Amino acid sequence: MSKQKRKIATASKRSVANGLDRSKPPRPSTGGKINFPKYFEKRLPNGFKLFVVENHSLPIVTMGFVARGGSTHDGGLPGLASMTAELLTKGTRRRTATQIAEEIDFVGGSISTSATWDSCQVFVSVLKDNQSTGFDLLQDLVMDPVFPDEEIDRVKTQRLASIMQLKADSDYLADVRFSRSVFGDHPFGRPAGGTEDSVRTITRKDISDYHRSLFTPDNSFMVFAGDIGLAEAMRLISKSFRKWKGKTTAPTVLAPTPVEGGPRVFIVDKADAVQSAVRIGHFGVARRSPDFLKIFVMNTLLGGYFSSRINMNLREAHGYTYGGRSSFEARMLAGLFEVSADVRNEVTGETIDEVFVELKRIRETLPSRDELAMVKNYLTGLFPIQLETPQQVAGRVITVELYQLPKNYYRNYRNNIRRVTARDIRSVARKYIDPEKVIITLCGNAKEISSKLKKFGQIRIFDSNDKTMSS
Repeated sequence: MSKQKRKIATASKRSVANGLDRSKPPRPSTGGKINFPKYFEKRLPNGFKLFVVENHSLPIVTMGFVARGGSTHDGGLPGLASMTAELLTKGTRRRTATQIAEEIDFVGGSISTSATWDSCQVFVSVLKDNQSTGFDLLQDLVMDPVFPDEEIDRVKTQRLASIMQLKADSDYLADVRFSRSVFGDHPFGRPAGGTEDSVRTITRKDISDYHRSLFTPDNSFMVFAGDIGLAEAMRLISKSFRKWKGKTTAPTVLAPTPVEGGPRVFIVDKADAVQSAVRIGHFGVARRSPDFLKIFVMNTLLGGYFSSRINMNLREAHGYTYGGRSSFEARMLAGLFEVSADVRNEVTGETIDEVFVELKRIRETLPSRDELAMVKNYLTGLFPIQLETPQQVAGRVITVELYQLPKNYYRNYRNNIRRVTARDIRSVARKYIDPEKVIITLCGNAKEISSKLKKFGQIRIFDSNDKTMSS
């Protein structure tokens, strides 16, 4: 026996003598207590709100501005919110796009803008010594953009080229048709990035009006995260946002209504496709649903992580796909329930069969104790990793404020997940998943797959421009 092997054998004997059996994996711990970090909140007389997540471990300050609304307020111009957000960095009354880029690069910082369905956001991150520069840039972008015509033309050109490229992407085409089928003419039924027609139609006035209607003190808030305290943040805010005036003039957007009817099949034809991009689902829930956390745990078990039922079925048991998943994309007004997978043409029908098996199973049977425990351990164990930086904590603060969740939502998060029972899982599955109302959408070779899908309902076929080919 070699010297190394003798050491291993000796260590193993000592472990057994000490009551440890290293031939078996250790049992997972329940995890220590995790407290959601405290943060400060302040409201200015004009309605503008300020949040500060203080953490002095690194000399970095991140500032995030959030205007409520987002792509939900695109109206008849899909892409308006996302184009407005993109153009915020393309020029103000004091700075050109080039000057903005050079100024943030000079201090080694970063600027990002984005639009979700429910908000437009601007983030600036800089070293502590440069926080005044970073804040001056941020307030200039959100309060005084000019949306130069030449920059609008450039963004339009880039976006039209991007849409043309996306029309060759099966997942994109399936997603667009699925949303359209679920939400119809509601803004949720249109691509948030815009269509070719809407991008060409959007004018500088549209962008300016959108910005003016939503970027107002009563409709916005700001989060500071990192090496900064409330007093410092208030001094920065007082220079500009305290005197900010205006009231939101954005019209109220009505919530979408579910499309009635039984299973229907929509195919976006892609003649050269050897795979089908499959989307199965229906109308979902709003983020503020009192059942949201139970739905979240239920969906994780169904298709929300690698060991979920859908992935184990489609990938591990049958080998139909590299990955199958499900999600509840909850928004302010409503959202989508969706099962998705990319599968070989020849097993498209069998894949849909197995998805229905799982949808019915989660409604009809209680999950086992071990299965539910694994899901809850996964979610409660993942949570601390999602709070490692001030920026991650700030993201949770934004979620609480944007969706008006209880202030203690994340402080009670892990305990509330642990309280979810097997009966809760079955109850919310029965309430929010209905196999009789699902819409089946695919992007693939219609000639090869359509005959296998007739048993699921009436079939309609579209081209990549969403024009009807046959029904």
